[in-house]
Amino acid sequence: MTTHVKPPHLESSAPAGTAPEPRDSKLINRIGRTYRFESAHHLPLLPDGHKCKNVHGHNYRVEVVMSGALDARGFVMDFAEIDAEILPLIRKVDHRLLNDVEGLENPTAEIIATWFLQRITGCESVRVYENDDCWAEVRIA
Repeated sequence: MTTHVKPPHLESSAPAGTAPEPRDSKLINRIGRTYRFESAHHLPLLPDGHKCKNVHGHNYRVEVVMSGALDARGFVMDFAEIDAEILPLIRKVDHRLLNDVEGLENPTAEIIATWFLQRITGCESVRVYENDDCWAEVRIA
């Protein structure tokens, strides 16, 4: 007589005679989108002599992550809907002196990430790259 043993990942902890919890009920749906903009800024709260106190520019990259249940279409959110919300924000900062944008008077990467997160519905996190090697991220706790 051969005994069949289920692999551990297929075993159910549900009591005998009840349906096991669907495996996908523990899944977290997340999507992301990347945007770019170019801007200048200076960091006025730094001490005299710090190079970033002077006006300088960056080619910024902004990565946004949305999470949630899938809707009737099978989306967390349609990428076109994300664009409709974020592209107006990108236009506010692209080719601008960030210090002149309301809420970005001291535009560190951390503050820029927070500025975006506070203005995007359903956003889980925002990561802002000042260059290929330096980034700041803010996320909903």
